Amino acid sequence: MEKKMKITVLMENTAVSERYLCRHGLSLYIETQRHKVLFDMGPDASFLENAKRLGVDISQVDVAFLSHGHYDHGGGLSAFLQENSRADVHVQAGVFGKYYAHDAHPKRIRYIGLDSALRDHSRLVVHRGGYRLDEELEVFSGVRGRICASPANDNLYWEKDGKEELDTFEHEQNLLVHQEAGRVLVCGCAHNGIVNILSKAEELPGGPLTQVIGGLHLNNIYEEDEKKRCEFYQKLASHLMCRPCEYYTCHCTGVKAYEELKKLLGEQIHYLSAGAEKSL
Repeated sequence: MEKKMKITVLMENTAVSERYLCRHGLSLYIETQRHKVLFDMGPDASFLENAKRLGVDISQVDVAFLSHGHYDHGGGLSAFLQENSRADVHVQAGVFGKYYAHDAHPKRIRYIGLDSALRDHSRLVVHRGGYRLDEELEVFSGVRGRICASPANDNLYWEKDGKEELDTFEHEQNLLVHQEAGRVLVCGCAHNGIVNILSKAEELPGGPLTQVIGGLHLNNIYEEDEKKRCEFYQKLASHLMCRPCEYYTCHCTGVKAYEELKKLLGEQIHYLSAGAEKSL
């Protein structure tokens, strides 16, 4: 019998209890048949403390992935590289670009990118597009389409040729774990839209998608327009419920958005907080 894949949430905006630290960010430890994987490192070194409390030995991680170039997923990169001396960290080209958030409340511009001092680290493996590490682990990027594109992206920019432009999220990548029962999709923030990411994954050869893990970047959307907000959730839910997947969401989905989707998707969707462990 195939060993079950296990997801342990090392960092998330919320925690299952006061025993665990919580920060705005995401870090997932994934044990598969072949690998001990770290997917994202949260905003700082806090994920290491939760790892200790959960009995996860970060020094034994053999491969790591950074979903995209925002601090809340890669701020702990330096801490990981110090704690672990063996794993390569796989990223997309452009992950060290200059990324900014234009906040409305309070009105300000924030740098939300990574520490550029790590750009040339010897254990970073930079890719341009999709790649496959072995029979079990596959990564894809280059997601196209804007079905159910989140308005929460509308304040996110990157610097190109000295000018700020809306981020196109070419630096975002998603992980597929191939199992006997099917494939598990792991994403960071799904900035390219979870429906479009699912469609891209379905184009790739392999078994059916059985579970989807990650943030959906829906926090605080259409706060002042209930009609638009409800219409958006209903449209998104219609795309999600027609697929035979379980959804385990977190982080930038936001608790309010999760509660709305829970009303529509029922037991098809669940929330993961720091300290949570789930066997798939």
